[in-house]
Amino acid sequence: MIAMNAQVPTQNPGKSDVDYVLVDFEPLHKQRWRSETVRLVCVQFPPHTQSLWHKHLNYGIYVVMAPLNVTEQPYGQEPRPLVQDKGSVFCRDHTKDKLLHVITSHETPLFIVEVELLKKKEDIMPHDQVALHSSTGVELLNNEPECRVYRLTLQNDTNEDQTTNEISFNLPTGAVLVVLDDCEVEVTNASEDPNVDTERTLLLKVADDVQLAAGKFNLKLLSSKTDKTQFILAEIQENELAITDSSPKQSIS
Repeated sequence: MIAMNAQVPTQNPGKSDVDYVLVDFEPLHKQRWRSETVRLVCVQFPPHTQSLWHKHLNYGIYVVMAPLNVTEQPYGQEPRPLVQDKGSVFCRDHTKDKLLHVITSHETPLFIVEVELLKKKEDIMPHDQVALHSSTGVELLNNEPECRVYRLTLQNDTNEDQTTNEISFNLPTGAVLVVLDDCEVEVTNASEDPNVDTERTLLLKVADDVQLAAGKFNLKLLSSKTDKTQFILAEIQENELAITDSSPKQSIS
């Protein structure tokens, strides 16, 4: 099956012999919400499906929601396998490679959540003066000027060493929390009123996201069917996420 959409505007990449669309218009890359600095995209392919040729222009954080086994073909190159385990995270700087490619799924579906960074590089504030988070259940995955990415792991059974059911720290910037396992959590985060934090109990499913403001952040696990409940936290160079276009699907706010 090939993704089709009669309303998608195509472009010709100069000397290439294929028509393509910007990733914003690729039908299998569905925008969930967008702010001035971030676009949250849910990418889902059924088995045996090929995308349109599409081009990426921004820095992308890709969070793998289900075992990934697809074929990727960048323009002008041979097809190559793209294989990742569930929960894997990979970052690609498309401001440099301007990636034009096509993706083909095989026996299993593709399921990825992408945190796409929209801020121009010249507007990114360096974060080398901001301390890294370091505590039980927190693992640094990516530390680049564009963003920092962490894996957060919570467990109800905290009898083992290096396990916890609650993580707390201050966010130096706005952030996006992507959910890897179904769970119920209590989230405390800073609000517009500096004297009042917001506390929410959320029932979350795989691939849900939670938008977070700079300031106090606390995540407490209330229930989960898995031994380890994991989340991916992407910190961005912005104090808040002011949504300009949103979809209610799965996004938690």
